[in-house]
Amino acid sequence: MKKVKTHPFIFLGLFFSSISMLMYAYKNYANQETGYGILFTLLFILLFGLVVQGIMRNRKINEKKRTE
Repeated sequence: MKKVKTHPFIFLGLFFSSISMLMYAYKNYANQETGYGILFTLLFILLFGLVVQGIMRNRKINEKKRTE
């Protein structure tokens, strides 16, 4: 099965979404709403992890194509 690369604009959108989640988390921590702050922090970690994992996957696919 052929592996397909993910477009960089997808990663850019996920990155900006993760930054907005981090800003919401900070806003909620400042308003003493720790439950929402924890939720948005976890969403930030999830989205940022997807960006990092996707970039690493694309690089691995590029390296594999070069060796073929």
